Amino acid sequence: MTLSERNRILHLLDILSKNQKCVPKDSPEASELVNFNGFFRAGNLVCMESLVPLALRGIELGASPYTVSKFLDWRDFESLVTRYLTLSGWEAIHSLRLKSRRFELDVIGVNPVSRIGLVIDCKHWSPGYYKKTKLKNTALQHRSKVELLRDEFTFHIAKYPVLKKCVSLVPAVVTLTECVKGFYEGSFIVPIQTFRDFLNNLDIYLDEVGSNSYVRIVKSR
Repeated sequence: MTLSERNRILHLLDILSKNQKCVPKDSPEASELVNFNGFFRAGNLVCMESLVPLALRGIELGASPYTVSKFLDWRDFESLVTRYLTLSGWEAIHSLRLKSRRFELDVIGVNPVSRIGLVIDCKHWSPGYYKKTKLKNTALQHRSKVELLRDEFTFHIAKYPVLKKCVSLVPAVVTLTECVKGFYEGSFIVPIQTFRDFLNNLDIYLDEVGSNSYVRIVKSR
């Protein structure tokens, strides 16, 4: 029986995730990879730079974002979150390093209409690490990082001019699992399964939480 296209995509993700994103060039899987952006040949192998194109195709065909994301490493998980932002009309910054301490912010999405900066910490933890207390502590730490970004905001605009469009920052932790979701310790905790809904209805979520949900930017003159 021929696998459906969705199941073929999941099969490819499974194989690639277990083999450093490569398959033998004479394998049936190799002939399918050439249909996706980001493939390259390395000796007797056909490889993918990133699994995100496959992940997006799987989701487009009806696979759950959670199922697809399990096959991704943390870099691809961050790239998937970034891609979700751009597909929803946001402008995105990947890996912004704060200057006052050696912290890095995984992804920042800027909505040019609402002028909100969504500051995201991506947590691609395996099931053994999804303890609720740890995740809530992560939310608290992330809120502190976003407040540091606010304090350094003028400095970062020079490198990332898109930040000029922001009037407020919203901290969010995007997770693989659904063990915790909602607003905790000053940050939204959003499972990847519901991330697109969160983006599409962000104004509703902000209204429900109120002013505690964002960090207001005070720009120097």
